[in-house]
Parts: sequence; C-alpha cells; structure tokens
Amino acid sequence: MTKKPAPWQTALPAIFGVLVMAVSAWLFATVPGHRAEGRAYLAAPACPAGARADDCRQVVPATVESVEREVRGKGARYWLHVTEGGAEDAAGVQRLRMREPGPVVDSVRPGDAVTLTHWRGEVRAVTFDGITEDTRANPLDDWRMPLGIGLALLTVGLVLVWAGWYYRFRRPTAPKGRRALLPGAVMLAGMLVGTVGFFAGLAGDGVPGALLITACGIPPSAAVGALCMWLVWRRLRRAADTRDVVPVPATKRRTVRASVSGDVPYSVSGHHLLVVGDGRPATTPDPAGRCARVTLPETLTVEGVRGFRLGEDPDSWLQAYTYAGVAIECRDGDKPVLIAARRQDASLILDALTTTRT
Repeated sequence: MTKKPAPWQTALPAIFGVLVMAVSAWLFATVPGHRAEGRAYLAAPACPAGARADDCRQVVPATVESVEREVRGKGARYWLHVTEGGAEDAAGVQRLRMREPGPVVDSVRPGDAVTLTHWRGEVRAVTFDGITEDTRANPLDDWRMPLGIGLALLTVGLVLVWAGWYYRFRRPTAPKGRRALLPGAVMLAGMLVGTVGFFAGLAGDGVPGALLITACGIPPSAAVGALCMWLVWRRLRRAADTRDVVPVPATKRRTVRASVSGDVPYSVSGHHLLVVGDGRPATTPDPAGRCARVTLPETLTVEGVRGFRLGEDPDSWLQAYTYAGVAIECRDGDKPVLIAARRQDASLILDALTTTRT
C-alpha cells in the first residue's frame, strides 16, 4: 500500500550519483600533479652553500622556541616554533605545522638545535638528532587524501547511479523480496568498498597499490552485502509463518501499539495506538486510551494475518514493530484495510475484531 514514486523521484539518485562521480573525477585529476611535485622534491639536489633557489633543497640550522599542541575537537594539531640561524628577535620566529606527532615533536625542547629543509619557499621537513619529520608542507603524501576521497566518492556515485537505474527500470518487475532487499545489500557493499578505497588511498603503496587493494575489497564486500540480505530475508520468511497468531481475549482494557492503514476515516495520522478489551477496538493517540478515540466499525471484517511485505507495506512498520510484526488483513466493504501490530498484540486485536461483533 505504498505510493508509487514519480519518474523524477527515481531519477534523483542517478543525478546525484553523477554529480558525486564528477567530484571524484576532479579529485583524481589532481593526483598526477601531487605525485609530480613529490617526485620533484625527492629529485631536487642540495643547494650550494649560501645559495637558495626553488629547484634545490636548502638545509638551514634553527633553534626550537616552543612546541604547541592545538586541540581541535577530538583531534589535535601540532606546531613547532623555531628561529632560523639562532635569531633571538621575535620577528624571526616561524610557526611550522607538523604532519603528525612524530619523534621530533615528542623529543625536542625549547633551545634544542634542529635543521630545516627548505624547498620552493617553504619548510618541508625538520631534522633533530638524525631523525627527520615532515611538515604539512611536505608534498610526498599530498596525493593520498584526494585519491582516498576520490575512491570513496566514486563508489558512492556508482551505487547511486545503479540505484536510480534499478528503481526506474528493474524494481517494478523484480520479485517482491529481492525488490526491497537488493538495493540495501548493494548500498552496504558499496559503503564497504568505499571505506576500503579511502583507507587504501591513505596507506597504499602508491596509486597502483591503492587501486589493487580497493579491487581486492570488492569480493568480500559483496559477500557481506549478500549475507546480510540473506539473513534479513530468512528472518522475514520465518516471520511470515503466522500460525501462532490466534485470537486471545483481553482480560481488561488495554492500549496496544497498532497502525491502521487504508482509505477509511478511522485511519488517522498520529493514531498509533489501539484500545482493546473495552467493546469495539478504537484507535487513539492517548496512551491511556481515553481521549480522541475513533472506533473501528462493525463493517470491518478480518480476512487473514500475514507477515510484513517489504516494498508493499509502509517502511515505518518495520521500525515500529520489527521484522516479527504482522499485518492483519481486513476489509471494510470494498476497501482493503491493514492493521499492523506486534505478534502478541495481534492476538488481542484479532479477538477484539471478531468476538465483539457477536
């Protein structure tokens, strides 16, 4: 009894997916430039004594003034304050952001002598006691973040494009169970592949290595998505057996959670409770069952009980009653009516709908 989406609604995921892939392509386009800059930095020779140029690396002595730890939420940034050539005036202090809290940041103290590596006008590394630590300006790993984010976004974009195609062309003719579960399984697998790709970009051995790790992550991610799909489907199949749902009389007035769905006046928005054990059952938003009651009419007859059907029943039912919930199929004249409830509550509702009519 779900509303069929309009064609433009099914196209939205595909359109958004194309935009996401465009961002991914732009990030990929920046990777060669970052890689070239890193290679140029490694290949740059040492500058002659007393000279400084953009095409060579110059090593300059400096003195540590302080180490700063800047807290940002759950993370932190680390800064090294240094003066080059032993300068004592405050104007000569440089504030260098380090890439991570490495051995240099952990070891240096104010007054320690370090050496700075300059290249193309910026300090790229700091060396202390024979240990070198990169600054954030070091270009060697600048390609990793665009590649990792690009791989993650590419996966998300492909999944969204597939979802748009599937909902537009395949969903109307797909089997009911698979129709609802397959997109979730594919999206889960896509999220896993995207996560693998992101971390592969950050930690992989070069671009080919990151791509290889991402490709190797596809089969296990697909297996996890298929397994989750099978587990949910098995759970739904078990819940479809409603032989245990039989009428049970309520010993006193009770208010149970239930949802009435149908083109009838007693299917009221916000009325997610049903009063039983007090005459004809009635919907109400009041937990006490006293206010705003709308009685279900005598013309409402029960036709059967079934499990939830993904893709047909409202999605909110699964959240409210879990997979073990049931739908009581009724009819009021020529209008079909569904009443969703938990299994134990459905027995009370069945009795209230049948016995109070006699």
